[in-house]
Amino acid sequence: MKNFLKRFSLFEVLLVAVILGIHLYASLADTYALPNVWFQRDDAYYYYKVAQNISEGNGSTFDGINLTNGYHPLWMIVCIPIFALARFDLILPLRVLLMVIAVFHAATAVLIYRLVKQYFSQAVAILAASYWAFDYYTHETVYKVGLETPIATLAVAYMLYRLSNFEHGWRKDGVTLKQMAGFGLLAAMVMFSRLDLIFLAVLLGPWLILRGKAIRHLLLPDLAVIFISITSSVILRTDFNTYNYTYATSAVEVAVLGMIVKPILLYFLGAYQHPRALPLWKTFRQIFLALAGSAVITFGIYLLLVQIGMGKDFPRTAFLLDFGISLLLIFAVRLAAHWFGSPNPAPAETPASEFKSNWKQWLTEGSVYYGIVGGLLLAYMLFNKLIFGAASPVSGQVKRWWGSIPDIIYERPPTDWFSLFGVGLGHFKILPYPITEMIWTASGWVKPILPGADKVNERFYLALLVMAGAAIFLAMLNKRVSMRAATKLGLLPLATGSLIHVLSYTATAYGGAKEWYRVSENLLVIFLGSFLIYLILKPLQKIKYSHFALVAGAVMISAVMAYNFGTAIYQIMRHGRFPADAPYMDVLDFLEENTPPGSIIGMTGGGNNGYFIKDRTIVNMDGLINSQEYFQALKVGEAATFLTDQGMTIVFLNPRLLAYPPYSRQFDPYMVRYDSYGGKDLMYLLAEPKY
Repeated sequence: MKNFLKRFSLFEVLLVAVILGIHLYASLADTYALPNVWFQRDDAYYYYKVAQNISEGNGSTFDGINLTNGYHPLWMIVCIPIFALARFDLILPLRVLLMVIAVFHAATAVLIYRLVKQYFSQAVAILAASYWAFDYYTHETVYKVGLETPIATLAVAYMLYRLSNFEHGWRKDGVTLKQMAGFGLLAAMVMFSRLDLIFLAVLLGPWLILRGKAIRHLLLPDLAVIFISITSSVILRTDFNTYNYTYATSAVEVAVLGMIVKPILLYFLGAYQHPRALPLWKTFRQIFLALAGSAVITFGIYLLLVQIGMGKDFPRTAFLLDFGISLLLIFAVRLAAHWFGSPNPAPAETPASEFKSNWKQWLTEGSVYYGIVGGLLLAYMLFNKLIFGAASPVSGQVKRWWGSIPDIIYERPPTDWFSLFGVGLGHFKILPYPITEMIWTASGWVKPILPGADKVNERFYLALLVMAGAAIFLAMLNKRVSMRAATKLGLLPLATGSLIHVLSYTATAYGGAKEWYRVSENLLVIFLGSFLIYLILKPLQKIKYSHFALVAGAVMISAVMAYNFGTAIYQIMRHGRFPADAPYMDVLDFLEENTPPGSIIGMTGGGNNGYFIKDRTIVNMDGLINSQEYFQALKVGEAATFLTDQGMTIVFLNPRLLAYPPYSRQFDPYMVRYDSYGGKDLMYLLAEPKY
């Protein structure tokens, strides 16, 4: 135990102690506070009820009737033993889970501290770790929701920590296949913590395998550029609504095809040599030729796929726009690499000779890494197909279906360029609340340039662009530090993975992306923010005793943040304020008084009600935690018949919700209202339609 504690600095010990202490106080709060103040998110209870059912031998089901896979597997594995305790007390698992989340919270904060301290400074590391630990917005969007975000964030942070250690050793000690297998397992853990982190897992492969070559730093941004270019070209050729509801699928298919074809031609035509190894005009020529050839090949392949029925309609002029956009952006990547790259590169090696010298190593290491990641993913998908009837979680299928429906009642896909890139003002954005507040403040300074009450959003985006430009300029003035952070800290794969992750929702007509989906993006903002603060404070390092003063100042700020955070938790998680016999949720008394025991009740959502209700069953009607069979019935307008066949006789929801897609009044002929509560109606679900 003593040797274990020696691994932690005094700040780390205090940080962990404060985080766990605050959360321990919260976990012991009044029973009523746990479901009504802390674990309020309905979606979290989808996990909890399914975990309870699995632990009791009822299978992977929310309602005990329909098998479901609408969850991320690693978080469910964590929840199962915890919610086995629900057979004794429904609140006890919530108290235990709160402390488990606190451990994940503290571990992530320590990893952030160590990474930032190693590459920037101790003062900045204290600020970064304290911000992550005690910022209330981070607490609300990452930890308090009770979903999979805590374990996903910890998995990504640990991956970056391991990647940092890898960067220090591979040049001296080489790389073994055992190390590559270890990263494969780690990447799989990241992927299963949140399945949409598959992009980060896939992009980590080239970063590991192509080490020591110029292509390592160029390929990842190129892949992002290719995806952006093709999807943006289709939007420019049409418009956002037409793109979302007509061309999103084909645009993504062409983008994936381009992400295979373009890098191959770019490589063999010499566009992945060190940017300083060739004159810029030759680099531009190689990119031009590679993109021209790949445009012809991609167009031909996709046209063939359309002819044989495997592809969908695609605006052909978008290929011309894509050629121009990708040419400019990929050359811009080379210009940036030329600026930040080493001034004395090794003599250029022809692509053919480089490939001949390295292909066996690349193939072997790639087979090990992707064999593990791909093999585990394939096993997971095969298991889902055999057990649940679909290879991927039904919740994701439902939301992609929502995104394809005009006038959907739920959140719709992006309809402007800023939202497409995750910096819009809607739900799914990269920038967290404190940064958007800074931008709103700065937007007031540009009001003389863009006056008028109707220019609020324009001022926000102008301030954002100015601040981003200033940050880029600051990074360009500090080339060596910037390259060290991008490489040693893994910021390049993290940034590329985050961008493609955002586009995987915004450019694919996904409906209903939420703020807790941001996992890699949250960490990217933390590390980029730490980098910029370090650059701003860097001149002060030349002053005598500045290190001590900066660390002391950071500790004081950390103490204030911890005090404010602890005070906020103390104010909401009260002890002795609520009666011990208070109902878990106010609505439960109404439902239990107005429905007979044994009732099967349908709700759109219903996670927390399904977990806490007694002697009744809640069935999820939006499909997110229901079966593949129900999802198909909902799509073809037969959901009411499907549910009545399962014995459902009562529905509790806002009837206006059912008038809009995705429900489109298909339940109207089967429902008769008999009571109301809190803006929702309690209705009978008839076995036969009224009309």
